[in-house]
Amino acid sequence: MIIRSLVVICLALIIIPDGRAEDIRLTVSRSDCDRITKYSAAPDVTYQGGRDVHGRAVAPADLEETTIRIPERIFVDLSLPFKDLLKNYNPKLKNAEVRVGAIEYDIASGRMFFNGQELADPALNAIALECRTRYP
Repeated sequence: MIIRSLVVICLALIIIPDGRAEDIRLTVSRSDCDRITKYSAAPDVTYQGGRDVHGRAVAPADLEETTIRIPERIFVDLSLPFKDLLKNYNPKLKNAEVRVGAIEYDIASGRMFFNGQELADPALNAIALECRTRYP
């Protein structure tokens, strides 16, 4: 859906005759912004422990109180077997691995990075940021 919107915008830019980039002004509506920005649930629809769907107190399902701390970011190290990179390799290195990089995922924002570089479309991020500014 997002890609289709961007394709329409790009085609509009190409089709406009004798138009210069500085003369073109694009307007993104509230409904366009709603499709571009990431959905986040309203506080009244998120899970609330010890409450039923109507907000009434209920007995907890857990018999023992245990707390699990979920990290804010998840890191995944990427590596390849050394033997897969070379035709002829030293057999002593058959279990060696070569580090390729690291993927980092920020749970709160939903952003993903590879070796510190964000894995996203910069233009789409700029549009989404402007949408969040105009339509909080």
